[in-house]
Amino acid sequence: MNWEAAGAIGEIIGALAVFLTLIYLALQIRQNTKAVQASAVDASISKVTSVRQSMYESAEIAGIYVAGLANPDDLDELSRTRFRLLMHNVLMSISNIYSQTNFAGLSSSMWESQLVLLKRVVPHNNTKGNVEYCVTRCIPSLRTKDSSMAA
Repeated sequence: MNWEAAGAIGEIIGALAVFLTLIYLALQIRQNTKAVQASAVDASISKVTSVRQSMYESAEIAGIYVAGLANPDDLDELSRTRFRLLMHNVLMSISNIYSQTNFAGLSSSMWESQLVLLKRVVPHNNTKGNVEYCVTRCIPSLRTKDSSMAA
């Protein structure tokens, strides 16, 4: 065998090694993407769970939430502030899921499950101003995507 044949064989082996490396990298990227998506799901669920946990662990917070949805004007100043912050947390959690659905590959069923909560919170007559403020701040893209939600 001459040097030209050995060089050609070396080039073929090198090209094959590059090709196999690219396949390996593609598999690793796919695996990493799935791990990142799983982490996003976990973070979104944790955020929603922590907001709900604050309500079921504290009768006072749950009472403020219920009273605030009924009529926030009936709350004293401290309770109204706590209600506004609680609503902000609720809507930020929903916003997080919305963002994860649009930008991180979170399943649309996760977002759709939160629409029930959003519809339950937004339409209350007396909370409309507070919620619209939060929706405008927390989920501005939701206004343009589904204006019937935030209206």
